[in-house]
Amino acid sequence: MAKYCVYCGNPLKNEDKFCIICGKPVLAGVKKSEKTGVEKAKDFIKDKKTPKEKIIEESFAYDDDQNSSEKPDKKSKKKKGKKGEAVQIEKPLPFEVKEQMILNIEYNDIKLNKEILVDKLKEIQKEIKDPRYDVDEEYNKSINIKVTAIKTLISELKQKESELEAKMDKPFIVQRIQNDIDKKIYQLKNISKEFKLLKVDKDSFDKLREKYKEEKANLESERNDLIVGMKLWIKELKMEKVEIQSEKNLNKGRFSAKEISDEAYDAKNKEFEIKVKKIDVKIKTLEDLTK
Repeated sequence: MAKYCVYCGNPLKNEDKFCIICGKPVLAGVKKSEKTGVEKAKDFIKDKKTPKEKIIEESFAYDDDQNSSEKPDKKSKKKKGKKGEAVQIEKPLPFEVKEQMILNIEYNDIKLNKEILVDKLKEIQKEIKDPRYDVDEEYNKSINIKVTAIKTLISELKQKESELEAKMDKPFIVQRIQNDIDKKIYQLKNISKEFKLLKVDKDSFDKLREKYKEEKANLESERNDLIVGMKLWIKELKMEKVEIQSEKNLNKGRFSAKEISDEAYDAKNKEFEIKVKKIDVKIKTLEDLTK
């Protein structure tokens, strides 16, 4: 029976202990660990319980589950992580924010596609210097068609780029909220300065300071919620990138095993590289938007 690496899919020999493609150890069958003496004793005690005791125990367990699910902590927006650390609960991103994020991603993706097409155009234009271009009518025609097609695509991308730019909010909401936070910080400093100079009475000072502090706290909470949601998306994109890398390794393994030709390997490998580039653009776009 054929064996394959569970990490990259590379074909393995029976005697292989490590994968020659990704270098990870070959997983062997793991025996199920036997129960300890304490676990056996617990099972024995459980089996010895009367039907009535078992029903009562299950009833209490059900009540505990119901109480824990029906009584969430409404006051706290955070949950406990490892060693009692506070972990912020992820909130779904508002539709308007997602829409703007997608527009920014599409905009930068178009810029990448333009760069790819410009490089392709340069490669094709080199073929114009080929002696056949002046003497071979079919060759001349095919080159001109390719050049015209790529120039048309670049022109269409530029048009799409302009349309997206008109729909994009600038600055992005995270930057707008940060600007508002900076404004509240300035107001807090200014009101304190005015109070020290006796330009503001104490009652007005106290009320304005509390107002600015509350507004600043609300803005910071809103900003943090957005960033948490965006970072979750970044995390998912990074996982997608790892999966593509795994497929790329599998393609390399198939090529090493001579299952596919040089041309098929190069074409597939180039496809993977473009996919990775596009994901990198998305990740960078979102990382820039969180700043």
